[in-house]
Amino acid sequence: MQRPLHLHAGDIRISYVSERPEGDSALSTCHCHDVYEFLYVVRGEGQYIVEGKEYTMSEGTLMVIRPLKYHYVKVAAGQVYERYVLQFPRSVLLGTSASVLDSMEEATSGGAGCFFPPHAMSPMLMSVFDRLSTVERLPEPMREPYTRLLLSEIVLLLAPSTASRAPIDSDELGARVLQYLNEHLETDLCLDDIARHFFVSKYYLCRAFKTYNGTSIHTYVTQKRVLYAKRLIEAGESASSAAYRVGFGDYSAFYRAYVKVTGHSPVSSIRKKETCTEK
Repeated sequence: MQRPLHLHAGDIRISYVSERPEGDSALSTCHCHDVYEFLYVVRGEGQYIVEGKEYTMSEGTLMVIRPLKYHYVKVAAGQVYERYVLQFPRSVLLGTSASVLDSMEEATSGGAGCFFPPHAMSPMLMSVFDRLSTVERLPEPMREPYTRLLLSEIVLLLAPSTASRAPIDSDELGARVLQYLNEHLETDLCLDDIARHFFVSKYYLCRAFKTYNGTSIHTYVTQKRVLYAKRLIEAGESASSAAYRVGFGDYSAFYRAYVKVTGHSPVSSIRKKETCTEK
């Protein structure tokens, strides 16, 4: 952990802060400013809230917040939260980097910002943030040009990852989660893991899915698994084997879910299949 950093290089403001919030998890009031902001998380988990949209924040994520967009950050109380914050006007960017920033905005269809998950952050890009700590050791006349160079480098290195950037709307998210669940019914599905996969909070995930599909993720997965198991049992597979095959780690939980969904026990399905075969 490096020591705190707060400095200005011309019109560019750079800070590196580490803190452990207590009590309320919101670290700041909802605010906006007339410059761009890059917020890169070194350590900590939580949510970015930008113009009412939630983005899952974790180690290695980067949020590009546009001017005049209200935003704030929430992290769990007592958790260490370390981040770099860069604030700057578009005019400081060098060469083609300003137009690249513009194209990033166009790619996000007018959204409040661009979100970059950890896998979109290349080692070269992360090394630029490490070099920001050297700015304060430079003579005053060199700080601004060097910082403008680093900032422009960040923008250019982000460009190839723009497609991974931003939140999907609730309908699109609901459809994609539906597909994801169907492709992973036989695996261990954890709500937190699904939310991380789509880079949204689990609360936004659940709301979007229920709005799109009319039921909760838990109910949808349970019913799908039970009906899948029912087909397997009727095809000759044992109830216990079918339970584990469709993703139930506990047979008693499977039994209760099976009775609730089908109205009868797994054994009844076997007997029904045998009766139909005899006929």
